[in-house]
Amino acid sequence: MRNNELKRFWLGKTQAGLILAGLFLATTCATAVAATEPAPFDAAAVLEQQKQIRSDAEAGRGAYGELNAATRQELRSRQDRLGKLLDGRRYQELSDADRDQAHQDLAWIQQAGSAKAEERLICERVRAIGSNRVERVCKTASQRRDEQKNRVDPKLDTPGVRN
Repeated sequence: MRNNELKRFWLGKTQAGLILAGLFLATTCATAVAATEPAPFDAAAVLEQQKQIRSDAEAGRGAYGELNAATRQELRSRQDRLGKLLDGRRYQELSDADRDQAHQDLAWIQQAGSAKAEERLICERVRAIGSNRVERVCKTASQRRDEQKNRVDPKLDTPGVRN
């Protein structure tokens, strides 16, 4: 009789464990799906932001002021399309296709404004090895990032030295 009671006890524990594992898996999947969906936005605030960006681009100031003519024209066309899409509507009223298009246009516009950040020069004063002379070395942000990524750790090249 005692054996049967133990079997029922462990069977109940196993089923509870499976239920908990299932709940955990469902929660994880729901979180992963929610993380891939872009966040909703306030359509009126986006339209105001786009007016400011267009003003900056036309006046030649801010992050959008130094865009070349082709990029500036693409910016205008994307802003026009976004304006027609959002005019008088809320985010919740947009279809899935319209939401995707709005998010794509917003991402492109944001990237266009930050593209100049990759081209900006960063200068630093560097002392040459074996000398007291200091030089000024200027590189773009993307050049510095590439050098950092491709830099070889001298410890790895020295025989017998390991981390």
